[in-house]
Amino acid sequence: MTPFLARLTAALAELSRDPVPSGYAVAYSGGRDSTVLLSGCQRLGLAAPLRALHVDHGLHDDSALWAQRCGETATSLGVEFDSRRVSVATAAGRGTEAAARQARYDALEEMLLPGEMLLTAHHQDDQLETVLLRLFRGAGVKGLRGISAHAAFGRGTLARPLLGFSRDEIRRAAVGLGLAWIEDPSNADPRFDRSFLRAAVLPLLKQRWPAVAATVSRTARQMRDAQQLLERVAAADASGTATPARLPRQAISLLSEARQRNLLRHFIEANGLPLPGAAQLEQVLAALRVERRDAQPRVAWPGAEVRLFRDTLYLVSPLGPRSGSKHRGRVAPEQPWSGPEGRVELIADGDAEAPGLPESWVRDGLELRFREGGERFKPLRARYSRALKKLLQDAGVVPWMRGRVPLLYRGDQIVAVGDLWVCDGVRAARGAATTWRIGWTGHPELY
Repeated sequence: MTPFLARLTAALAELSRDPVPSGYAVAYSGGRDSTVLLSGCQRLGLAAPLRALHVDHGLHDDSALWAQRCGETATSLGVEFDSRRVSVATAAGRGTEAAARQARYDALEEMLLPGEMLLTAHHQDDQLETVLLRLFRGAGVKGLRGISAHAAFGRGTLARPLLGFSRDEIRRAAVGLGLAWIEDPSNADPRFDRSFLRAAVLPLLKQRWPAVAATVSRTARQMRDAQQLLERVAAADASGTATPARLPRQAISLLSEARQRNLLRHFIEANGLPLPGAAQLEQVLAALRVERRDAQPRVAWPGAEVRLFRDTLYLVSPLGPRSGSKHRGRVAPEQPWSGPEGRVELIADGDAEAPGLPESWVRDGLELRFREGGERFKPLRARYSRALKKLLQDAGVVPWMRGRVPLLYRGDQIVAVGDLWVCDGVRAARGAATTWRIGWTGHPELY
């Protein structure tokens, strides 16, 4: 066994300990690095099945030919081959590189079998490029961790057994194993940040500091350790908080600003929301310092926003458009209503004592509207009617949801406010065998 294969064996053994994979799948582009990885794994005679997964991005005129060549190479190695073509759609703020990467990993996740380990051919120089690019973009500790060696992925895991190898070592292994591979011209296109860095910057760095790739890889490992410590501090600071989407001002205001930032990042990620930039994070900290209790500051960034209400920080997804105060809809037993505010339906309860609407009221349907201002409402068993605005305020409904609560009208009278209240008039109208409960689903939280 060559020294390269011996080191690959050791790396795979370490990565395959927990959990033990049911099989291995190499992300196989046909380039030199993934060809070395696939060929090396095949030569090792792994105990679990080995497959090659190829993703055709369709970004080059020869991409279909490359997919065919990858299949032929896998067949010659006796390795099962699976290929998928994807469409790469760029979005605002995201270039072709990022869009292609996302499309590739989405496809690989779909192709991966339960318990299988996806192997990618990222190596030490890829780690160097990744850390430098993230540093240039202002990444913090989490970003500077670079490429992880092992992580959960889809129905299995993802591992990178070549992270300890340099590009030169992989090049020598390719020659020593007598391999042929595909050269993708986009890898040398200076329009792409990574290609520019690889061609114009890294040679100078390596000329001055020959061990720079290994050194930066050590830094990335240190950043992973630092991130683990930050996560533990955030978990300790968050202890006692009931829900990750609601952060009491008091829970954060007593912390230092560094720990405030750390805790905010922790809560934002816990809600599955994208992290804000440094400027937005500072705006959130500034909002926490606003002392007026009636102030309702809002800080937004793509995919998320933070709002402050009654000394509580709310982390939410952007609400988007709403139906508006002039909207008129219809709800009947067999006719639910759906819109930006969710879904409203009438559900037969079969309990005349339940706080629902009587059969005679819903038989011909109810009109659905939203607040225009000035509405009054008398909830069941209330002594008198009150301004709907005041009712919602006293109930603690957050301000940004008060105009999104559906109101059900019978003629000119409000008979139900979402699924929060029915009107007191239902008491006099009871007697039917069936009452109808209001079901309101698919909306953001109200409190």
